[in-house]
Amino acid sequence: MKKNDDNRDNTAIFPFFWGESKKGSYFGVFPFYGRLYDRFNKDEMGFFMWPIYSYSEANKARKTNILWPFFAFYSGKEEGIKMWPLFGYRNREGESKSSFFLWPIFFQGQKGLNTEDPVKSFFAIPFYLDAKSKKSEFKSVMWPIYTRQKTEYKTQLDLFWPIYTKIEGEDREGISVFPFYTYDRNEKDIKYSVLWPVYRDSVWYRGDERYLYRWLLVINRYIEDEKGSFFNIWPFFEYRGNKGDYNFYFPSILPLRYEGVDVIIKPLITLYEKKKKGDRLITNILYGLYTQEEDAQSWRKRFAFIFEIKKEPDGMGFELFSGLLGMDSKVIKFLFIPIKRQDVVQE
Repeated sequence: MKKNDDNRDNTAIFPFFWGESKKGSYFGVFPFYGRLYDRFNKDEMGFFMWPIYSYSEANKARKTNILWPFFAFYSGKEEGIKMWPLFGYRNREGESKSSFFLWPIFFQGQKGLNTEDPVKSFFAIPFYLDAKSKKSEFKSVMWPIYTRQKTEYKTQLDLFWPIYTKIEGEDREGISVFPFYTYDRNEKDIKYSVLWPVYRDSVWYRGDERYLYRWLLVINRYIEDEKGSFFNIWPFFEYRGNKGDYNFYFPSILPLRYEGVDVIIKPLITLYEKKKKGDRLITNILYGLYTQEEDAQSWRKRFAFIFEIKKEPDGMGFELFSGLLGMDSKVIKFLFIPIKRQDVVQE
């Protein structure tokens, strides 16, 4: 059961349905008989042996269907008839008019007649399309051979779309001779390409923040966005930087910027990796076969699990086999058990 905000409710267990509205209760068994109120943006709907007979009412206009979708009659605030796909017309006095012949080839209509910007249109698809109002125009002849669109803000001409496009406007301009060269400016945002998809370039703004995206041969990219900078030449290397920190990968088989790929997959297909985070620098070769970590005061070098040597502010140290044996300035490890060096001296 679904309960609506205006205290109406309805229930549907196909093919049965029933409910209540401000107009009263309703029920039905589809497709034999049914009536509904205030459903599907209609004031009232009903049917008998659908699609033989059905009707709908909305905004004081009624549509009656016989053998839907082939025949329909309009009454009330609208008048008209439909014998689809041969012929039909539908008029709403002072608001809209429309008619068709051999749908969807021929159509003409007027809408918004009660507004300051009514639209008149005529279509003979695909040979000729025309729609006009005080604020906009659209015309197409043998699409995609010729198309022209005009609004308050821009005029766009297409010839043999998408081969040639030209855009003119106060804050919008562009030209395209596809695939050789395209240029499109929308206020401060700019996109262009040369020999698409060989090279593409995009610059856009969010407030005062500037973002940059460049593609070379689709998979090679240079990016500046909220995540920082990103640059790769597939399949050779990948570089990422953000506020002084950076990551470098060789090779770059999957140049994707997803955390899951970075953590799970990328280490398996990377031969050499170097990271800088703050004042800490990390080098990783062959998935941990050799690693090195260093900062201003210390460093650590590790060869797999076999041997590790480190330098810390208070001295040097080493480990064998991940701590089987080891020693530094504070502890001695034997069989993985750390023993403080002070304790050894006291004994």
